Amino acid sequence: MKTNHSTPAIQSDHFSLEHYAEVLAKAITLGYKFPTVSEMKHGAHSQGRFLLLRHDIDVAPRYALRMAQLEHSLGVRSSYFVLLHSLYYNPAAPPHWEALRQIVSMGFEVGLHYETDFFEAHGIDPLEGVLSDVAALENILHIKIASVSQHRPASSAFLQKLNEYYVDAYNHDLMHNVRYISDSGFKWRKETPLDILGTEERIHALLHPVTWTFGELDMAGTYRRASEEITAEISASFEDFISSTNGYLSKREQLDAARKQLYSVPASKCAP
Repeated sequence: MKTNHSTPAIQSDHFSLEHYAEVLAKAITLGYKFPTVSEMKHGAHSQGRFLLLRHDIDVAPRYALRMAQLEHSLGVRSSYFVLLHSLYYNPAAPPHWEALRQIVSMGFEVGLHYETDFFEAHGIDPLEGVLSDVAALENILHIKIASVSQHRPASSAFLQKLNEYYVDAYNHDLMHNVRYISDSGFKWRKETPLDILGTEERIHALLHPVTWTFGELDMAGTYRRASEEITAEISASFEDFISSTNGYLSKREQLDAARKQLYSVPASKCAP
């Protein structure tokens, strides 16, 4: 099936880790606190002046790690949310697991970026599916999850049910009793974070790590660069597989002989 790429391109806003450092520096100077999503369990009014930083990992953990390293160097806290059904990464695959574990080791909150549409498409109860995914991610990363974030819009009734188990980044209080801002689509709706810092007391910012990774590239360029890097990672893995298979084949006779000897039954133990 051919994909239609004829939609007119919309100019992206500028994003880079250098610019993100400016945002964080201004927030620190103005005295903003940096709570995690789970710390907002009792509502936005339970906090003073804060900048809630939420990062949905839509593309690859390696980009999230770069953002986390910057935040950690500045003493900033935030929350990262991981997909379990992504075509682009697998939290159990060694390089992705290692990046996520580094984020955990720096003290960041890590939760599930859940996908109710995945379960609905497969005839699975969404709540049961999300709870199962949380348990799976906890086992993979050896963590205890306290907060979650939806990948695509879920119903208010579902959010209410899920909030009985975990703090959802999209619950009513965190979306309506704060100033919400998002970099979705590489385009701010109105003001940027630098514009509203100092004018708003309670800010909830959704920032996707990949968006800020390649400062010189727009949206399309960023996704194509990420595609190239992910493809290169997979290609390198296949090359290693080819090399190791050839190595195995060159030694198979010796390996078979050693295996036969290892698993052979000693004559003294044979039945009479």
